[in-house]
Amino acid sequence: MYRLLIVDDEPDIVEGLYNAFYDYEGLELDIFRAYSAYDAIKILNSERIDIVLSDIRMPGMDGLEMTRLVKERWPECQVIFLSAYPEFDYIYEANQLGAVNYILKTEGYEKIAESLHSAVNRIQKEAKLSQPYRSGLEFSHKFVDFILGEQTVKPEDLDHILSNMNIPMSSEIPVYMMLGRFSHSNDMDFRQRSELYSVLNEMTCRYILPRYNVILDEREPNTFVMILQPHDSHRSRAASADLPSPVTEMKGLAEMMQNGFSEESNVVMSFIIYDETVYMKDLGYYYRRIENMLKDSEIHGMGLIVLDKETISSPHNSRMQYSMSTSHAIELVKEYIKENLGRPISLTSLANEVYYNASYLSRLFKKSTGMNLTGYITAMRMEKAKELLINTNKRIAAIADELCFASPSYFNQAFKKHTGMTPLEFRTKCR
Repeated sequence: MYRLLIVDDEPDIVEGLYNAFYDYEGLELDIFRAYSAYDAIKILNSERIDIVLSDIRMPGMDGLEMTRLVKERWPECQVIFLSAYPEFDYIYEANQLGAVNYILKTEGYEKIAESLHSAVNRIQKEAKLSQPYRSGLEFSHKFVDFILGEQTVKPEDLDHILSNMNIPMSSEIPVYMMLGRFSHSNDMDFRQRSELYSVLNEMTCRYILPRYNVILDEREPNTFVMILQPHDSHRSRAASADLPSPVTEMKGLAEMMQNGFSEESNVVMSFIIYDETVYMKDLGYYYRRIENMLKDSEIHGMGLIVLDKETISSPHNSRMQYSMSTSHAIELVKEYIKENLGRPISLTSLANEVYYNASYLSRLFKKSTGMNLTGYITAMRMEKAKELLINTNKRIAAIADELCFASPSYFNQAFKKHTGMTPLEFRTKCR
């Protein structure tokens, strides 16, 4: 699954593109909508986006300036520009900024679909590493054992060890911690596990090392820990700009690693991320609490869990325990959809409810129900629309608004596609 952000200051164009691709069979897409570049940046600060499909001429901030900000936040994001005119100066600058394609709005949905496929192919190609990127990444089982152990650790001792081992970190700067688990690795031999951790090393270096100094260590045959400290440049840039929070950033990076592993092998990984910074001297306490939760919770598949201090202090948090069960996740998702038909529902928001990677949840839901999530959401909205049309005197425009359709015309189109009748025809026939 790939996250697509559609940006245009004309709502009809945004909704037309959304309706053309929200249930597109050629690609599995989770689609977000923005009606200005400023709205787009807000979304990019809260979610990792894979592809941006944007108008190039917009009031306030144009597509080119927005693209510069997109690349600051998510360098891997692919940008496709739409324009009403073949403006060669714009095309040249767009290419300089790394835009994948420049499409005239008159070329139609088929051309846009081709560009979306090209963007996905480029993402997949760039994710496949041809060589390891080991520079700057330190593996030190001894050091990790030391800082995660039961003993009290003095900061001056830590700095001495860090210096002697040439690890570019300081005990005076707080760190973030991520724990991960592989599926099926207990059934692997030593060579297979070595290859698995080699890929993990490469992906860590590709996605995380440009932003953070990293200590990565295997704890058990199927688990690992990452200790992350922002580079000085990354920390100062984050302090002076409106950028995604470190936790949002780490969650997005973890998702990319999860997707990379699942596309390359049958091995899937789950992550637990602690959303508070911790000083190295205190890492042991928090690690032991999170480690126990990782072991006790039986994370299934591609879990992506963000923990806070409250959850850490209550490791048997009932909601988390419940949602981590695969058998209950689908029911939770269905219940959430039922209760939120009047609000925008994305695959990402559903995944956050049950602590799953969005791509994995999408596949799990389809396997369990025979329907994809977007189709299920639409079907539930149509059933609710039928109920309102039969049992109330609400105007069709009011029903469209209540069920989160952008306009009555799009509600009419969707309803007729689903039932073979317009809402008015359905009301007249069924009453």
